[in-house]
Amino acid sequence: MNLIYTSDQKELIDAADGFFAGEHTVEYMRHLLESDSADTPPSLWDNFAELGLLGLLAPEEKNGLAQDFSVMAGIAEMAGNVALTEPLIEIAGISVPVLDEMGATVELNAVIAGDLKVLPVCGLSGMVSHADLADMFLIGEGGKARLIDKNDVTLTPLKSIDPLRKLYKISIPGDGLDTIDQRGTILNASFLCGLSKRMVALSVDYAKDREQFGKQIGSFQAIKHQLANVHTQIEFTRPIVQLAATQMGRCVHQAKVSSIDTAMLAAETAIQVHGGMGYTFEVSLHMFMKRVWALCGEWGDRSHHINILEAMILADDAELGPGTTFNY
Repeated sequence: MNLIYTSDQKELIDAADGFFAGEHTVEYMRHLLESDSADTPPSLWDNFAELGLLGLLAPEEKNGLAQDFSVMAGIAEMAGNVALTEPLIEIAGISVPVLDEMGATVELNAVIAGDLKVLPVCGLSGMVSHADLADMFLIGEGGKARLIDKNDVTLTPLKSIDPLRKLYKISIPGDGLDTIDQRGTILNASFLCGLSKRMVALSVDYAKDREQFGKQIGSFQAIKHQLANVHTQIEFTRPIVQLAATQMGRCVHQAKVSSIDTAMLAAETAIQVHGGMGYTFEVSLHMFMKRVWALCGEWGDRSHHINILEAMILADDAELGPGTTFNY
């Protein structure tokens, strides 16, 4: 199976990456953290609509770009690289294709235009980040998707380790829907890969500037080897996530487990490279590290996905061996 993006797909991902890097900067996030409600910086939502990101997975006849889900996963990785604080990935990557499958044309058009926010609800936990921004919610019920107006739900604010990610418990009857939970898990894994890359980049920059014993600490083998190990782990994880985005199935759980392990290793290594400075508010690392800790438990934690993989592998009728395990 070819996991390499076409030139057009790569151009789309690079365009999103350039926009995120230029607009969603560390300074922008610090402004969000430090400002009061009257001084909050403007949302980037209208820009997402103008760039066509909200309609990335919608058909062309419905004003979309008709891209593969793997492209959305690539953009989710770029969003993770800047620790994006708006629910673009959840809405464009989960709600839009499900709305299209439901035939909810009016709502779909409004979402693509940037006039309506429909947030998917994780069937595993019933928790939604940025729920205060939503106009409607998308839940699974009886194996089908259902739309619920924001006025018909009860939202309970929850504490999150990441202050840039407002978290809520939503009180509505419903169950998990495979198409919602699988897409959410894959995009979550992609986002974690992006966060891992950014923490390595921050650590490399710090290691070039910080001096000890008259030398840059980045010149020490102990530092080089740690960062090289994380980089290698990231490059092993990314193809698993790309494969999951291409065909879903069992590899979705493998992607989430691998991305959690990679992100936690990246966070641990980054804090070791930064030393005591890594714990300070002045250094930007904490914004990315906290997002990792918050997202590792979203759309199923490590134990949840390990248990599913274990049940699949140990089942009496499990199809194992190179003909199935590596037949992609």
